[in-house]
Amino acid sequence: MTENNNEEYDDVEITLGDESFNSMLLQLNHGINAENASEYNFMSNKTQEVGENVWAVPAYMSDDYSIFFLYTAIDTGDWVVAFSEAEMGAEQFQLGTPMTTGQGLNALFEKDPDRAKMVMSFVNDMAKAGEGVWRMVDEG
Repeated sequence: MTENNNEEYDDVEITLGDESFNSMLLQLNHGINAENASEYNFMSNKTQEVGENVWAVPAYMSDDYSIFFLYTAIDTGDWVVAFSEAEMGAEQFQLGTPMTTGQGLNALFEKDPDRAKMVMSFVNDMAKAGEGVWRMVDEG
């Protein structure tokens, strides 16, 4: 799952559901825009611009829980795949605080392990296609 040139971490296995997976972030090699947003649609849901340098698409929606992919630029200027839990507002979803890729996947794993594995596969396909790389982030 991770590409790492540091021998110290070669034997470390981090998997979906592990607390340490919360620190994993998929960093994209490019930004998302109107021309390429459709490449990040998930299932039958369209990726939509929800703010400046922020694109979202539902990853999972049920009566009691919803979580969205967030494709966004962070302070460094890098683009990442993050997640945000959402609640239905008056007429549209209200997105919560962004989470790392791993934290979002773990949150979904607690609600629906099968869907979390499907979403994880979608994210891993991005990395396999050379569109991004997994990184461990320092939460502190």
